[in-house]
Amino acid sequence: MVMNFTEVLINREVYAEQLINRFLDIVLAPYNHPEMLWIAIPLLITIFLMEFYFGKYKKEELGWNTAYGNAIVLIFVAVDLVRHVYNLGDLFSFHFKTLIIGLLIIDGVILVLIDFYHLLPKTFAFGLSSKLPINFLAYCAIIFVYTNISPTIITLAALLLFLIAIFTIMKIIDLMEIEEKN
Repeated sequence: MVMNFTEVLINREVYAEQLINRFLDIVLAPYNHPEMLWIAIPLLITIFLMEFYFGKYKKEELGWNTAYGNAIVLIFVAVDLVRHVYNLGDLFSFHFKTLIIGLLIIDGVILVLIDFYHLLPKTFAFGLSSKLPINFLAYCAIIFVYTNISPTIITLAALLLFLIAIFTIMKIIDLMEIEEKN
């Protein structure tokens, strides 16, 4: 099936509109689902406070203890997600939300073990357990469990756009900070 140029443009506009709407669903999820604020706000505070800290002390690097602490965050978030699904009465039925929680727990436990026992090379382990990947993964899990956003290609693209936006904001903050002389 060959599409003509007009159909391609129309489809592109439809996908762009869906992408923008899904991006807004993700960004506004805490506003539209205030019950998720109890877990989302500590994540946001943590990511920005850590960004300020490492922006001020640029020569300081992530240590095994910080990577370990970051990985534990995934388990804490998973516990809140279990509580939420349990309160909905859906904990013991298999569906997408319980799958997300299970995967988050498994990921958290694996990262905790990697960081605790120093099982991977430092730079690789620190990359996996740094603030952005951990907090982004946790926020994605929160979004999928607390909302009815479906896991589609549009959602994946919107999450990627959201990650780029967060990364850009963090880099702007980093550029604005005055480095501490050690």
